[in-house]
Amino acid sequence: MIEIFGMKFGKHGSLYVPADDAFSAAVDRGRVYAVVSQVGITSQAGLSLTTPGLTLPNPAGSKIKAKLWYAGAIYTVAPATAGAVWLAHGKGPNLADVTGTATTAHRNLKLGGPKPGIVPLLAATLPEIPVAIDLLGAMLTGAITTVPGMAPMERWYNGAVLVMPGHNVSIQTGVASGASGLFSAYIWEEEDE
Repeated sequence: MIEIFGMKFGKHGSLYVPADDAFSAAVDRGRVYAVVSQVGITSQAGLSLTTPGLTLPNPAGSKIKAKLWYAGAIYTVAPATAGAVWLAHGKGPNLADVTGTATTAHRNLKLGGPKPGIVPLLAATLPEIPVAIDLLGAMLTGAITTVPGMAPMERWYNGAVLVMPGHNVSIQTGVASGASGLFSAYIWEEEDE
């Protein structure tokens, strides 16, 4: 464990979240959800309307705000060229909803808790081109099979990113990911608006 400016990091650079902090309290409230893509996708090159890594869409009129706790991605197939990996915001409020394949892998982190009001989408189509709001990492071109492991490109937001009704966030890549090689994840909390 390494401590920098009061924040603790694990040996692979991941932010350590102690069990007795605000995140644990949020999970105890029963409206914190997690999702990880169960199969890899091939992302588009650049900020795109189609095929983002994973999309968290908050439909217009939902009366829910989603507090993003965590976003992350990893790739298992190297892209042809190197490129950035972003958390992107779908500008809004949009009158048209985001479309795509609803995930079935999302879970309430208070296991057995209620289902989410916001359902993440795989292979989404966004109503407009998103804008990158944070840099999660970079995909590189080296042979990834020669290293014993790879840390995810991730960020703990601790609820500081709010996805309001009519808005969405998605994982986007600066270059097309390797074939079916991009996996993404979110942890979010839902609160009534």
